[in-house]
Amino acid sequence: MQAPVTDEQAREAAEALAAHGSQVKAAAALGIARSTLQNRLRGGAGGAAPKPAPQPATPAELVVADRKIVRLQDEVNDLRAKLREAQRGHLADEVVLDALGVMGAAPESPPDWLTRIPAASATKTPEVPVTIWSDWHMGEVVSRDEVGGCNAYNIEIAERRVRRLLDATIDICANHGPKSYPGIVVNLLGDFVSGGLHPELAKTDDEEVIPAALRCRDLLIAGLERMAAIFGKVYVPCTAGNHGRGTPKPEFKRYVYKNFDWLIYQLLQRHFADDPRVQIDIRASNEVHYRVYGQRYLAMHGDMLGVKGGDGIIGSIGPIMRGEVKTRGQATSLGNDYDILLMGHWHQELWLPRAIVANTLKGFDEYAKNALRAPPSEPSQPLWFVHPTRGITSRWAVKVEERKATPADWVSWREAA
Repeated sequence: MQAPVTDEQAREAAEALAAHGSQVKAAAALGIARSTLQNRLRGGAGGAAPKPAPQPATPAELVVADRKIVRLQDEVNDLRAKLREAQRGHLADEVVLDALGVMGAAPESPPDWLTRIPAASATKTPEVPVTIWSDWHMGEVVSRDEVGGCNAYNIEIAERRVRRLLDATIDICANHGPKSYPGIVVNLLGDFVSGGLHPELAKTDDEEVIPAALRCRDLLIAGLERMAAIFGKVYVPCTAGNHGRGTPKPEFKRYVYKNFDWLIYQLLQRHFADDPRVQIDIRASNEVHYRVYGQRYLAMHGDMLGVKGGDGIIGSIGPIMRGEVKTRGQATSLGNDYDILLMGHWHQELWLPRAIVANTLKGFDEYAKNALRAPPSEPSQPLWFVHPTRGITSRWAVKVEERKATPADWVSWREAA
C-alpha cells in the first residue's frame, strides 16, 4: 500500500512543476518517478492537488482592476436608483388609490334613470335638468380696480356665488321648469382651483392649492347633498382641468393622477360611497360619455381640443368649432359618438349647435381685459332641460351675482326725436 502524501510532499511537487513547466522535468529535478510526482500533485489517492500560491498583482494591474470595480459600482448604483424610482412611482399610485378608497374602476355606464324613457302619461313628462359647474378658480383674486370696477373675486365672493348658484338652480327647476324630474346631472368640468398655475397667480392667490382644494371639496359636498335632497338622484360626471395640474407644463401620461381636480373628485367619491342617491363618475381618460334619454353627451374640460387661439373679437368660437370637429372625428373612431360636447375652460357662455360651453364663476378678470380685450360677461353656469323625445327644451344661464332691482315698467321704449 502506498504511503499517504504529506502536505510537504504535495507542496514540493507543485513548486517543482511551476518552476520547470513540465511533469517530466519536475520529476527529474526531484529524483522521483513521474507517476510519483502525479500522485503527489493529486494530493494522494483521494485528495485534490494543491494550487500554487497566487502571484501578487502588479501596480498597473491593481489600477485597472480598481477602475473596473468603480465602473461596475457606478452601474449598480445607477440601476438601483432607477429601480427605486420606478418602485416609488408605482407605490405612490397604489398608496393614493388605496388611501382614497378607489378600489375599482369607474362605473361602466351612467345610472338607469338617465336613459329610462318614462311611460306615456296625461300629466307632465319627466325631464332631466343638466348643469355644468366649472372654472371656479378657488383661491384666485380679481381686483375690482384693475378691471374697471365691473367685477371682483376672492374666497369670500366665491363662496357667496356658490350659494347663489345652488339657490338659483333650485329656484329655476322648481318655479320655471317642468317640475317633474327623475334626477339631475351635475357635470364637474375642472379648474376648481386657481392652483398658482402662472407666476402672477402664485403671487396673488388668496390661498395655496391644497387649502383651496379642501375648500372646494366642502362646497361641492354641500352642493351635491342639497341637490340629492331636492332631486332624489344625482349623476356627477367629472373631468380635470389645466389649473388643477401639479406640473409646470401639461403632461399627457398619467395626467389625472397629478391633478388637484382629480383629488377633489376622489374625496367626493369617498364621501358619497355609501349614498346611493349620488353617483360620481371619474374616468382615467379624463372624458365621460353618457346619455340623457336618447341624447348623447361627451364631457371634458376643454383645454385639450387639439387647437389653440381665440381673441377678443370672435372670442373662443373659432377654436372651439375647429376643436369640436377634431374631437367628433376621434370620438367616432373610438366608438364614442356624441350629439353634444360639454366643456368649460373658455370662460365664455356659448350654446353652439354641437357644443355647450360653460362660463366661469370667477367672471371677468385682468387677463380678459388686458390681453384679450374681451367684453365683460356676468359670471354664470349653464342649466338646461332634456325631454325624452324633444331633446333640449330650455336653456338657462344661472346668474350668481346679487340680483339687481327690477324696473317698475314691464316694457319701455325710447320716443322718437
